Amino acid sequence: MDSPLPGIAGLIGFIVLNALMFGFGAAIQNLNETAMTRRMEAGDEKATHIIRIMNRPGAFIHTLQILSLLSGLIGGGLLLRASAAALSVRCAGFFSLPVSETLTELVLFLPVTALMVTLGSVVPKRLARRQPEKWAFRFVKAVELLMKLLLPLRVLVRLLSHLLLHLAGIDPDGREENLTEEDIMSMVNEGHEQGIVESDEAEMITNIFELNDKSAEDVMTHRKNVVALDCEQTLSEAVDFLLRKGRNSRFPVYREDIDNIIGVLHMKDAMICAHEKKHLNEKLSDIPGLLRSPHFIPESRALDRLFREMQSQKIHMAIVVDEYGQTAGIVTMEDILEEIVGNIVDEYDSEEETITALPDGSWIMSGMTHLDEAEEAAGIPFCAEEKENFDTLNGFLVARMDRIPNDGERLTVRSHGFDFHILRVQNKVIRSVKVVWSGDKG
Repeated sequence: MDSPLPGIAGLIGFIVLNALMFGFGAAIQNLNETAMTRRMEAGDEKATHIIRIMNRPGAFIHTLQILSLLSGLIGGGLLLRASAAALSVRCAGFFSLPVSETLTELVLFLPVTALMVTLGSVVPKRLARRQPEKWAFRFVKAVELLMKLLLPLRVLVRLLSHLLLHLAGIDPDGREENLTEEDIMSMVNEGHEQGIVESDEAEMITNIFELNDKSAEDVMTHRKNVVALDCEQTLSEAVDFLLRKGRNSRFPVYREDIDNIIGVLHMKDAMICAHEKKHLNEKLSDIPGLLRSPHFIPESRALDRLFREMQSQKIHMAIVVDEYGQTAGIVTMEDILEEIVGNIVDEYDSEEETITALPDGSWIMSGMTHLDEAEEAAGIPFCAEEKENFDTLNGFLVARMDRIPNDGERLTVRSHGFDFHILRVQNKVIRSVKVVWSGDKG
């Protein structure tokens, strides 16, 4: 009768080797590569070996796969066969010897597999994650030795796999870019749930991916809100305006109306020219070299492309033009960055609240409040068609009234179970609205 002891010894040996490799793999995944590089540059020999393995992930993974396969085939197989042979003799009174051996192997398969996975993979990986540096430095030499010992098998596996792939008409060295946007977002969400990625970091990553789904029209300052200068103004008048009312560093300059923008005035250029006390009483259009060339873009320009374009050409303001060649608005680099990092407020910006919740359960909203923001704050169930057709509360209410309200006019619009009390109209734009739940779906 064969003794199970050699099989047990072989299994233990393979479990130890597996634990060493799986633990090392978990350790290097949690190491600070920058810190390791610094230690390598400082002459740390073990750090050099660790970096060498980290730079060859394919070789390490193939070694791990081969070792796992050998563990199952040889270690587990030896133990199962020897144990089954020993135990089947005891069951021979009930079944024939071949049947007893088969049944014993089936019964032992699950506990042996569970033992190998638990002790050879799960436990060492968790231990290594807790002290990755200690684990990596302690076992790096042993891991390198194993990789060298299994090198012939790795080479053989590589040759066979290349041969089979060639026969299948697949380039073995061709790289497949299988990682999709959905895969990355899934990893970000998982990292956020586990506390690895902060909520603001996850939001920024999401916003970056959404850039190519947004156009200049989505983020531009509408022409109605654009602050521009008339080219007929003198430099002195322009500087006075910039110092008193200007909150930006660049201003479009137009001739006759805003649909004919002829340049962009940079505050710094205006200040330098004024400081030299030249051209103070000359028109902006008559001062040579003062105005910079405007950069025109269509409304449909994707934000990711626009960002790269403005970055490469060192442009900070673009003029958005509609399909009829008229000025639709302006987009600045800050507008695009705000789509990624959120609202940017400096010491000269007034933090205007677009939505204010009142104690009685109603809300005061700006007419420029986006429908998504109004829906989130008050639970107003705007439909997809309304969100597609209108950006702001002002646009939605004007469409519901089917007319443009007069300045100072106060009206009430009932929709989606809410009463929209128009509080202030200025320059044919609804500036302020009180939103009250009514329960009437009219």
